[in-house]
Amino acid sequence: MSYLIQPDGTAILKAGADPAIERVQGYSRYWLGVDLAQAQDNTALVVIHDEQLPVWAGPNRQMLGPRTRTVIYADKFKGVSYPDVVSHVIRVMTREPLRGRTRLVVDGSGLGRVVSDLLHDAGVQHTAIQMTAGQNWKRSGRYTNVGKTLMLECLSVLFATHELQFAQGLALREDILAELETFQLETTAAGNQVIVQGKSGAHHGDLAIALAGAAFASEYLKPGVVGVGQLEGWI
Repeated sequence: MSYLIQPDGTAILKAGADPAIERVQGYSRYWLGVDLAQAQDNTALVVIHDEQLPVWAGPNRQMLGPRTRTVIYADKFKGVSYPDVVSHVIRVMTREPLRGRTRLVVDGSGLGRVVSDLLHDAGVQHTAIQMTAGQNWKRSGRYTNVGKTLMLECLSVLFATHELQFAQGLALREDILAELETFQLETTAAGNQVIVQGKSGAHHGDLAIALAGAAFASEYLKPGVVGVGQLEGWI
């Protein structure tokens, strides 16, 4: 099948000019999660490719095919100033094929507010996630408060159901897996279940949090799609 991917990530299945064809639009976009360094931690970047393309459902009708999400890029570094981090993030976002098709999610907690402000001043649209206790989330402007437990549970479910997978040969894949293994479920004195990170000198969780932020955004902050179609099996 031949697709036309628009600059904004809209995906169109080429079908000629026949007006009788029922058409749908899919998408091919990216989510870039950024966890910012605190003290001796690393700044981490992780990219998820999120795609749902149109397919033929008959000779004159299209429908959306299965949705796929794939971790395609990961990077981490330390000892870099926040202005340089912003410049690097912008460079990643403007590379092909990410240019114009990427939604940015940054850690907006603590000093992360500084980076969010720098991005805002540079005209870079993004969501700044502030991790909180609990399992709720709430958006206010460019800031979104999200329970850390909710974020990590979302990531766990996506992996368990194979809705999120790693690209073949992904650099730092083993590092991400090792970081995810340091998180564990605990019960508080009030009887609430929370996910906390166990102590490990080798892994700080930077890549895992960057990935969890991107995965959460892909699940809860994705743009809405409005369309008209026909229910299968109904007359």
